[in-house]
Amino acid sequence: MTEREKEILAIIQENPTISQEELAFEMGISRSGVAAHIHNLMKKGYIKGKGYIVNNPSFVSVIGGINMDIVAVPEVEMIKNNSNPGKINYYFGGAGRNMALALTKLGISTNLISVYGDDVNGDRFVLDARMHGLALDCCEKISSFNTSTFVYLEDLVHDFRVGLDDMRILENISPEMINRYLQRINQSKLCVIDDNLSEETIKHIEKYVDVPIVAKSVSINKVIKLVPILHKLDILVLSELELQTLSKKISNNQESRDIQIRKLIEQGVKEVIVVEKSGNVQFNSSQESYEIQKKISPEFNINGSTAVFTSTMIWAMVQEKYSKKQQFEIGYCGATTSYLTNDSVFEGLSKEIILDKYQKYFCD
Repeated sequence: MTEREKEILAIIQENPTISQEELAFEMGISRSGVAAHIHNLMKKGYIKGKGYIVNNPSFVSVIGGINMDIVAVPEVEMIKNNSNPGKINYYFGGAGRNMALALTKLGISTNLISVYGDDVNGDRFVLDARMHGLALDCCEKISSFNTSTFVYLEDLVHDFRVGLDDMRILENISPEMINRYLQRINQSKLCVIDDNLSEETIKHIEKYVDVPIVAKSVSINKVIKLVPILHKLDILVLSELELQTLSKKISNNQESRDIQIRKLIEQGVKEVIVVEKSGNVQFNSSQESYEIQKKISPEFNINGSTAVFTSTMIWAMVQEKYSKKQQFEIGYCGATTSYLTNDSVFEGLSKEIILDKYQKYFCD
C-alpha cells in the first residue's frame, strides 16, 4: 500500500460506511482521487464489497534481521596465525529476511519489517529483494549504518565453525518503528519475529501486538531476550543449545530436555519445536509430541534451513487443511530444500517441491 492508501484504509476501518465524498473532504483530495485509491485497495484485496467491508487478513508480518552472510571455507588444513587459501562467498541472510523470502516464494503475502544500511550491501539487498518479489514497504534504509553482517569460518577438516556478527543497525527496529507499522501487523494472520530484536522492542511487541506470534531464535546469546514474551508465543522454534540456555534462565537448573520443554509450555508457549544438530526435529505441545529422525543429509551448509522450516510450517498452517503433525512434517520438507544449495533460501523453493517431498518422506 501507498501511504495515502494506508490513511484511507485506517479511516474506513473506523467508519466502514463513510462515503467517498466524506473521505475526499477528510483527506483534502478530490472525489475521483478517493475513487482511484478505493479501486486500488479493492484490487489489492484489502477491502471488498459495498460499504468497504475490510477483507480478512491474508498476509503475514515478519519482524527481524537482514544480513549479508560472509562464508569462508579453507581448502586445506588450517594453520593458525597464518594466511590460509580458501573460498569466500557472500549470501543474503538474516532470519527475518529468510523467513519472509521463503513465505513469499510459497505464495504468502508478507510484510518484512526490518532495516538495512546506506551502503553497497544495502543496495544489493534491495535489488535482490525486488528480483524475488519480496515486498519492501516496511523496510527502512538507515543512514550512517552498515547493513547487518555475519561472518563465519567453516573448517571442514576439524569440523568447527566460528562466527562474528555486526548487527548494531538492528537496534533501529525500535518500538517507535513498530508503532509505524502496528496497524498492519495487527491485521496480519500471524506476526513472526526473531531474537535479533532488542529486548525493549520484544517487550513492546508483547504489549501491543494482538495477533498470534511465532518466534524463531537465532543464537544462544540472544534467546534469553524472548523470556518476556514466552507467555504470548503460539510457536517457538529453537536449537537444542538455545533450549538449554533458555531453560537455565528460567529455572537455574540442569534438567532433561523433556522437563525443559514442559517448563516452556508452562510459561505459556503453545508449541515448542527443537531442531537438533543431528538434523532430528522434535515438536511438543501440551496435547501432543512428534519427532522426525533425520531423513536426508545436507549436501551444503544448513544456514537458513531453520528459517525455511518455520516459514514452510506457517504456509501449511495458513492452508487450514493440515493437522499439526502434517504442518510439522511439511515444515521439515521445507528445511531440506536448504540442503540443496549454499543460499539461505533455495532459489527453486515452491509449494510443488514441498508437497513432492512430503509425499516422498511421509506418505510413501
